[in-house]
Amino acid sequence: MFDKCDFILGENDSIVIVIPTQLPKDQPLTLEVHQNSLLFRSGDLAVGGVTCKCDAALSRLVNKAKVGLIEFLNGAPRFPAYISAVAHIEVVGEAA
Repeated sequence: MFDKCDFILGENDSIVIVIPTQLPKDQPLTLEVHQNSLLFRSGDLAVGGVTCKCDAALSRLVNKAKVGLIEFLNGAPRFPAYISAVAHIEVVGEAA
């Protein structure tokens, strides 16, 4: 399980999340957006949880249906980086 991530914020409210590991691909990926946190799931299994104080990222995520993820193996960036997974977004509670 990981507890850190980074965000790439682009034009037109675009967002990509950079995570320090590779996620399982055998189940659908879901990103739960809570008021101050993000929970990454593969099927029913929680694979990462992050406290998020970036209001810009949270506000972009609550308005999206999916988000691209860039995965780094063992936390080591290997460029060129590309979106290697897509997670469906579920807004939980009053995340907006």
